[in-house]
Amino acid sequence: MAETGLMASDDAATGAGAARRRMSAVTIDNIIFSVSSLVVFLWAAKVLEPVDFGRFALILLTYVFVQGSVVRSLVSWTVMVHPEDADGRPRAVLGSALILSLGAGLLCVAAGAALMLGDQGMGRAMILVGVMLPLLAVEEVGRFIAFAQARPSRAIVLDVLWLVLTVVALVAIPVFTDLDLMWMVVAWGGTGALAGLWVFAQQGIPRGHDISLSWLKERWHFSWRSLVAASSSATVALFGAGLVAVVSGPLAVAAVRAALLLERPSTTVQMAVATSAGAEIARERSDNAGLLVHQRRAMIVSVAVAALNFGVLFLIPDKVGKLILGDVWPLVTPLLLIIGLRVLAMAMQSGVRAALMGRKQISQVMKIDIAGTVLSIVGFVIGAGIGDAKGAMWGSLIGLSITVAGWWWALMSHLRSGWTYPEPAAGEPDDGAEDLSIEEIEAIAERPVS
Repeated sequence: MAETGLMASDDAATGAGAARRRMSAVTIDNIIFSVSSLVVFLWAAKVLEPVDFGRFALILLTYVFVQGSVVRSLVSWTVMVHPEDADGRPRAVLGSALILSLGAGLLCVAAGAALMLGDQGMGRAMILVGVMLPLLAVEEVGRFIAFAQARPSRAIVLDVLWLVLTVVALVAIPVFTDLDLMWMVVAWGGTGALAGLWVFAQQGIPRGHDISLSWLKERWHFSWRSLVAASSSATVALFGAGLVAVVSGPLAVAAVRAALLLERPSTTVQMAVATSAGAEIARERSDNAGLLVHQRRAMIVSVAVAALNFGVLFLIPDKVGKLILGDVWPLVTPLLLIIGLRVLAMAMQSGVRAALMGRKQISQVMKIDIAGTVLSIVGFVIGAGIGDAKGAMWGSLIGLSITVAGWWWALMSHLRSGWTYPEPAAGEPDDGAEDLSIEEIEAIAERPVS
C-alpha cells in the first residue's frame, strides 16, 4: 500500500512538472509572438513615410480584429477545450479554419477593391492581406492545436520560423528595392503565410472532405458564444477609444493607448499562462482540486510578473521613456500608478476565465465578458469626461476591478455547483451532447450496456 501511494505521488509530481514545463513553453511562444509583432511595428515606423505607417497600422488592426474575433474565437479556443479533436482530427479543424478565413479574406479583397477608388496604396495592401489571410489563419490555428495536443514546442517552431523569415525579409528586401507599404506587408504577412505552410507538415494536409464547416457546426454550441465573448473585447478597443476621443479629445486617446502598451509585458505572460491552464484543464479533465492547482499556478506567475512590471514602471528614466514612446511619454507619466494597479488587478484573476473555458462553461464566460465590456466602456467614458486620460484610466480600473470580482464569483459558484464531467448512459446523450458530433453520439448509442 505504501509503495502504491509512493508511486501515485511520483506520478503526480511528474504530471505537475510536465504541466509547468508546458506552461513555460507556452509563455516562451507568446513572448516570441509578441516580439515578432513589435519588431514589425517598430521597423515599419522607422522605414515608412508617416502616411504609409498609418496605413500599415490600419492593416495590422484589421488583421488582429479578423484573427482575434473570428478565427481565434471560433476555431482556436474551441479546439483548445476539445483536445480530443486536436488529437484525432486536426485536419478537420484546419479545414474549418480555411473556409472561415477564405470568407474573411474575400471580404478584405472586396474592401481593398473599394479602397482602390480613393487610396490605391491602402487598397492594394488590403487585397494582398485578403489573399494571404487563409495561410495566416492556419498559422494561428496551428499554434492552438499544438497547445491542445500538449506539444507547445510545435507552436514555438511556427513562431520562431515566422520571426526568422520576417527578419530575413526586412533585411533582404531593401537590397533589391525600396521597402514601401506593399513590401512591408509582404515582409510581415508573406512570411507568416510561409510559416503557416509548416502547419501542414505538423498536422497533415486537409483532404477534400476536411475542407468544410462540418467540424465547426459540431462545436457550434461552444464556438458562437466564444465569438460573442471575443467580440466584446474587441468592442472595448474600438468603441472605447472612439468615445474617449469624443468626450475628451485625441490627446487623451493617445495617452490611454500608450498606457495600455506599457501593460503589454504583463498581459503577454498572463495570456500565455492562462492559455496553458485552460488547455491542461480541458485535456486532463481535472477535478476541482486539479483545476485550482492549474489556476493558482497561472495566478502566481502572473502576479510575480505584474509586480515586476509595476516596479519597472517607476524605475524607467525619462530618457528611456521618451525613446520608447516619444512625445507621448509626458502624457503617460501621470498614469504610471494606475497602469501598475491595472496589471496587478488583472493578475489577481489570471487563469479564472481559462479555468471556466477548460470546463466548457462558455455561457458564463460570455455573460461576464459582455458585462466586463460594458463596465470598461462606461468607466473609460465617464472617467474621461471627469478627468481626461487620468480619469479614463481610473474609470477603467474601477470597471476592471468589478469584472475581476465577477470572474471569481463565477468560478466559486461553479466549484460549489457539484458539476462533474458527463458520463452518458448507453443511448442517452448527456448535458454535453450538444458538444458532440453526430458520429460520436451514434457511437455512444451503439455501446453495449455493461
